[in-house]
Amino acid sequence: MLDELKELLKYLEENINVDEFLMRDQLHKSALSYENLKRLPVIASYPYPDEQKFIPYPHGEVFDDPEKMLYNQFLSTFDQSPFLSLEVGDDLPFSIRADFGCVLIASVFGANIERQGDNPPWVRHRKGPVSYEQIKNTDIDDHSLGMIPKAAQRYEFYRDVLKEYPRLESVTSVTLSDLQGPFDNLELLRGSEVFLDMSLRREEVKESLRILAGAQIKLVKYFSHYVNEKIPGYSHQHGFLIAGEVLIRSDTSIMISPDMYREIIAPFDEKILRHLSGGIHSCGNVDNIVKEYLNLKSIRCFDYGQSEMNDVWVLYNIAKQKKAGLTRIAVSEEELISGSALDKMPTGVSLIFRASSFEHAKSVIKDYMKGTNHG
Repeated sequence: MLDELKELLKYLEENINVDEFLMRDQLHKSALSYENLKRLPVIASYPYPDEQKFIPYPHGEVFDDPEKMLYNQFLSTFDQSPFLSLEVGDDLPFSIRADFGCVLIASVFGANIERQGDNPPWVRHRKGPVSYEQIKNTDIDDHSLGMIPKAAQRYEFYRDVLKEYPRLESVTSVTLSDLQGPFDNLELLRGSEVFLDMSLRREEVKESLRILAGAQIKLVKYFSHYVNEKIPGYSHQHGFLIAGEVLIRSDTSIMISPDMYREIIAPFDEKILRHLSGGIHSCGNVDNIVKEYLNLKSIRCFDYGQSEMNDVWVLYNIAKQKKAGLTRIAVSEEELISGSALDKMPTGVSLIFRASSFEHAKSVIKDYMKGTNHG
């Protein structure tokens, strides 16, 4: 094992406060359950500082090296750092995953996967999009296809390593890889042609979405033998606790009308949520479509990519009627310290504070905790 990985794991094993992490998890759960809170959970996001003892490996080096991937998972993911959170003092849970980007399900259906430099793997249509016939003929019960065996091996590696560090293992959620969602996966397979297909080949689109939803459900159940979430009925994605077992990525849906989403996409998102329980994630400005997500019968939470681009207050009033939690609500330093964020949304949400630096994050989180008597 890499010397620096051994040293990092030893440091974490010796320095984590298990009771504090249990309190972090409970605070997130209470917020998503709309319980009465003295303060909201907040996670700080910031650039990883150069002067630290442990420095992440370049992203391009981790995909074929399980030791480097595990090392990076504890150091810096989503501009958040489990390692540095011990010093920052925010509410970041420890969670790690087999991180192969967003192409796992696409790889099962024969998509051409390429990776360049420090970029994550991506689908490249060198010979055109994956055909609907190929999607139809793929055996979704065959977990030897695509990158699934590599992801499973990565989880096995995590399990074997963490069992040697029982205190760290007890607070670390080994969570599900990014499996995207039916429509995002279809867009990966078909490219921009999918938007024309929705008008000209609608039945083939629907059949493919049905197959992709089924594949996602089966893969979640397959990976359940490898993941290790700590709170029944909840899981972690993007470093945050979410309600349910799965977080459907629905970034592509912001490019279609609410009516088209409701007719073509929603039934298959609902199918996954009905079988597994969970929520929806979407990046960008989702104001045009997000109410359709909240209309899904089985949705338990919504995860923002960039809440600051959206009218969060309007969605909050809808979400609280369903007791659907909202995660990654971005707040300013002033909103956090003054308590105005809590005044506006006293429960039902978890917050993200995007700091300019590690030192800025420490300072603001310290002031926030002091102001709420939790520091």
